[in-house]
Amino acid sequence: MQTPSPSAARAPAIPPAPPGFSAESAFAGFDWEQRWEIFQGVFVPGSASVESRCQYAGLPTDLSGKRVLDVGAGQGYLSFECERRGAREVVALGPEDPASTGFDRLKELLGSRVRYVQGTAYTLSAQELGTFDVVLLFSVLVKLRYPLLALDRIRAVTRGEVFVQTHVIDDGDWLRGPWRFLARLPGVRSAWRGTPVWRQYREFELHPQDQSNWFGPNIVAVVEAFRSAGFDIALTRRFGDQAFFRGKSCSLPFRLLEHSYESFPANRDVVGWRPTGSVRRAS
Repeated sequence: MQTPSPSAARAPAIPPAPPGFSAESAFAGFDWEQRWEIFQGVFVPGSASVESRCQYAGLPTDLSGKRVLDVGAGQGYLSFECERRGAREVVALGPEDPASTGFDRLKELLGSRVRYVQGTAYTLSAQELGTFDVVLLFSVLVKLRYPLLALDRIRAVTRGEVFVQTHVIDDGDWLRGPWRFLARLPGVRSAWRGTPVWRQYREFELHPQDQSNWFGPNIVAVVEAFRSAGFDIALTRRFGDQAFFRGKSCSLPFRLLEHSYESFPANRDVVGWRPTGSVRRAS
């Protein structure tokens, strides 16, 4: 899947700061995670660059007329960035109270029309939210105890593209105990990259101050998981333990519809889809 060069497209216009704006008071009271240019020359004081994340995933600079879903929206940077890029409607989805994260603060500063819905990927329903041209899934997969269920629910509301950022373990210490050094050997590392692996984490194992991380996949595991749910997806960029992907919804695999527990009528409400249209058979 080809990804257009980010530099080839025109960057979205960034508004000037309103009269009397004070960054000190505007950003006080929250621990901001991402660095985002909210107004010309004014950045939300986080660390990771929102602009770079969008470029690495191949998110188009022009989203005119698109309906966008930001799964795991957090403080809302990506939601507001999509609105800035011309999206017709943006729905931000997250389990948190938006007043407690800083989302509402940014929304008020921007005069944004982004709609926040409290929920998770597990509860996505086309009957409740409709379907979307663009779906974002940034820094969420590692937090999910049931990642494949989440991808099924995401596929049920996706009629266009999906953009993904996730933690990956391709270059990590994925073995435990005295034999963990084996994972660093070049021959071992290259051999297992073709095999999909979801590495489970104990609490605080991935991060000493964050016990919300459940699984770390390798790149091929991410690709095959999305394909199994009805996406044509490819890696766009990787550095360190972070990987970015761009995909498009396609027909559901025949295996999923006819040869799995998900195909039973009683389970279709669980995975969230109503199979209609074409079916993709294995080649």
